[in-house]
Amino acid sequence: MEQAADPRLRGKPVAVGGESRGVIAAASYEARQYGVFTTMPTARARRLCPQLIVLPGDYEKYEQFSRWMFSYVYDFTPEVEITSVDEGYFDVTGYRRFSAREVAEKVRGAIGQSLKIQVSEGIATNKLVSQIASKLNKPRSFTEVPAGWEKRFIHPLPAKWLPGIGEKTVPRFMAAGMSLIRHVSEVPLELLEMVAGSQAPVLKRYAEGVDDRPVVAASAPAKSYSHQETFREDIIDEAYALAVLKRMADSLMAKIRSENRSIRCVAVRVRYNDMGEDQCSATLNEPTDLETDLYGRIDTLLRKAWRRRVSLRLVGLRLSQVYDGYCRTTLPFGGWLGGCGSQEAPGIGRGRSSGDYWKIRCCAWA
Repeated sequence: MEQAADPRLRGKPVAVGGESRGVIAAASYEARQYGVFTTMPTARARRLCPQLIVLPGDYEKYEQFSRWMFSYVYDFTPEVEITSVDEGYFDVTGYRRFSAREVAEKVRGAIGQSLKIQVSEGIATNKLVSQIASKLNKPRSFTEVPAGWEKRFIHPLPAKWLPGIGEKTVPRFMAAGMSLIRHVSEVPLELLEMVAGSQAPVLKRYAEGVDDRPVVAASAPAKSYSHQETFREDIIDEAYALAVLKRMADSLMAKIRSENRSIRCVAVRVRYNDMGEDQCSATLNEPTDLETDLYGRIDTLLRKAWRRRVSLRLVGLRLSQVYDGYCRTTLPFGGWLGGCGSQEAPGIGRGRSSGDYWKIRCCAWA
């Protein structure tokens, strides 16, 4: 990510970590060629690679890159499990427009073109095999394991590729004659328990290429609400883009009301045909749970965000500054001003030919 953010660092040995008595938190592939690895003391890393460029960690930058990176995955599926700032799983079982390979290629290409980051991907029927496939030939690994080939793919690999077999336990497996995953698969469960203890049944299934763990999408309480839509074809019609964003506002605000919440900040994001992005945001004077309060802002924000007048691939809407409670229009005072005696509650988006009415906003948040 540091190399992506600063072109001057590309192709050079770079590490993120602390100086003096610090350790290396991450190292570029150029640095790894000199033997520099994660958790290594910085002093030793400099001895191995005198030209090493050591940078302090900028975790806000990394989180931003992570959000950008996974945003391309969300273009295809909501079933995304983020396991770290730069690793995760996504399930495209229900995606019909492209094959899994085509989706993976599009995600990898978009991240490489837009963020200048080369990612490794593995395609398989379960998380274990896909993880191994993504890491086997890094960097820029891309491996697909067809259904039914799981055992054939992992059996020739060293046993250390199985979860739960780390540096400290590898010697035990080697001493027991289980240097390969195939050996772990073939040994009787009783003997495997002597080496792996209570983890033996799980390791046995993993060694058979079986992994029933589902992809678990994040479900933490929402700090924001967002939605985006990738168009089937790039568009240049501003009115259509605005209509799509207003439809998103309708859906998101309905969800916000159902959770008895309100929001105060709205942001519009656009992605161009070359994968570049721009966005613009605004803060309302008070929290609201009405989509009609957003329509005018969305129109303005879209015009400001669409800085480059080229066709759009995607538009997105994000609502943040979430408050517990509500901010909702109540019954009007005294009917319509101007003489009509009607006493009806104001509707969302309802037109009227003359007059106006008073309204009260009741806001509560924590």
